[in-house]
Amino acid sequence: MEEGFVRARFSNYYSRAYPSPPPSASSREWGFGGWEKKIESRHSRFNSGEELVAYLRRNAPLYVSYSSAYYEFPDARPMERKNWLGADLIFDIDADQLNPPCIEKHGKGWVCDTCLGMAKNETIKLVEEFLLGEFGFNRDNLHLNFSGNRGYHIHVIDDEVKPLTSPQRREITDYITGKGLEGKYFFFERGGRWEGPKKSDSGWGGRLARGFIEMVKGKKLERILKPSTSKRFYKNESEVIAGVERGNWDVVGLGSSHKSYEDTWERLGQELGVKLGDNIDQNVTFDTSKLIRMPDSLHGETGLLAKRTSSLEKFDPLKDSVVFGKSPIKLKIEKAPEIRIWDETFGPYENFEGELPEAVAVYLICKRRAKLV
Repeated sequence: MEEGFVRARFSNYYSRAYPSPPPSASSREWGFGGWEKKIESRHSRFNSGEELVAYLRRNAPLYVSYSSAYYEFPDARPMERKNWLGADLIFDIDADQLNPPCIEKHGKGWVCDTCLGMAKNETIKLVEEFLLGEFGFNRDNLHLNFSGNRGYHIHVIDDEVKPLTSPQRREITDYITGKGLEGKYFFFERGGRWEGPKKSDSGWGGRLARGFIEMVKGKKLERILKPSTSKRFYKNESEVIAGVERGNWDVVGLGSSHKSYEDTWERLGQELGVKLGDNIDQNVTFDTSKLIRMPDSLHGETGLLAKRTSSLEKFDPLKDSVVFGKSPIKLKIEKAPEIRIWDETFGPYENFEGELPEAVAVYLICKRRAKLV
């Protein structure tokens, strides 16, 4: 009964919406999911956007995904017969993988403003500092969308990235996450003092110098150093900052050996790198045949839209991605954390039976937290 309810709502949405397909949609492999699995069928091909939309209206799938890859024969099997032609570069930032403190309150798989805000901040860091700031991509070639659930997807659609192999893409994720940073390449002893990166340096050197300065100013050094050491830096804040700005790390005094600096460097890198999560989330980037959710399609675990956005700072996923209305739906809820939809908070619920707005009902049913009465 619940599946039929959700599919009817999805069908109604697709009957009045026209989600724009990705570039070169006919060269992509398509996959669809339902109530039990996010990918129940794949190896599909559509020759036009109209053909795709007709399929969505006719079948109302709960998940719509397409390949980051371009193929000569996207519907061929096995994969080798598709003839890979290249792939977009895609990043997946998921709130669950950021270890937000709110998980203790609502558990994994649920969202609130805190964890969604953390996901947004990591996405902004990835786009502004790395993809635009260091890699020099054109902003017009970066397509951003809410994932429809717990985070954001960034699609780099650029001819320069299409031929990149899986190992090359893994190098990119290692770089932006700060994996493998080695302090011995940044510090050296000269004239009896330790010198290191300056605030004005490019790449990771400058990033870590600036990051260290910001952590001193923000009184956040306890994330990477002992409290006693942190307090010493806070006490001599102006001297420490001035030293790092010009590359004189003697004033920081992290120790007399490379090892002491390297340990701090590694911890600082983990703080300042983009948090792409575990290998599952990073796999989205370096798997050149991965299927990714179609922007502006509905997410079967929330009923929210995987909405595209050009202004991430102003984007509110729990308001801007809501497509269903406020018609009352009668539900029975055994237990569910609170959730904000629009500007209103609903729940938490325990042994609840009553009416809730359609958008909230769809969300709770898709999360398997509510049943129809």
